[in-house]
Amino acid sequence: MVKFPHIRVPHATSTRRGGYSDGPYASLNLGRMSGDDLEVVERNRREFARSIGFPIRQNLQMNHGVEVAHIQDPEDWERSWQADACITAHPMVSLSLTTADCVPIFFHDPIKPAVGVAHAGWRGTVAGIAARTVEAMVRNFASRPGDLLVGLGPAISQCCFEVSREVFDEFEREFGQEPGFAERAQARPEKEKWHIDLHWANRIWLQRAGIDPSKILACELCTSCTQEMFYSYRRDHGRTGRLLSAIALREFSVS
Repeated sequence: MVKFPHIRVPHATSTRRGGYSDGPYASLNLGRMSGDDLEVVERNRREFARSIGFPIRQNLQMNHGVEVAHIQDPEDWERSWQADACITAHPMVSLSLTTADCVPIFFHDPIKPAVGVAHAGWRGTVAGIAARTVEAMVRNFASRPGDLLVGLGPAISQCCFEVSREVFDEFEREFGQEPGFAERAQARPEKEKWHIDLHWANRIWLQRAGIDPSKILACELCTSCTQEMFYSYRRDHGRTGRLLSAIALREFSVS
């Protein structure tokens, strides 16, 4: 599992190790929509829940947007939300989402307390899902951005994230004036290739939202490069498993 030392509540992003799936999904596939045997996926999810110390739900129907769901109580927890991030201050609610190259972003407010998790693909990154999640925590919990602790989970890195000119142009419009843009969004037009650093772009949004840079940590492992540890939708041409990122304010009963 991937965890962040400064986030002191239970949380983790899974790896592909330690489960029961086989073939392209081997072995800890936690994605219900991946094409894997659902009974095996549910067995994997129960195993992961036991290892992190709290039950998990499929809270979000993600669409690469910037909607943030406020899950206020266990009744809300049972429903599905059209959103790419979720937040809670309830001690008996956990938050989770699945990825296979996109950036999972953990949020912890140790003062209120409250937690959140967001899904940042390239569209959500450009549109500012990271900042929208901070704003939602400020609005709903009176969180102060300077108090928030943030972890950027495993995702496809700049080395492997090749994009079209159209996608590069989207990043240039949003981040082109930021120091370091040329290094973090490398243009190689002679090869018709452009490479984007999603972690860097999400850091920019977080800092714009008032997060202390020293309170943002990132997993530097690339999901595409590190085949033995992670699933990668791009590397495996869509036939692959899913990682799951989950966070809660406390451990509680796993059924």
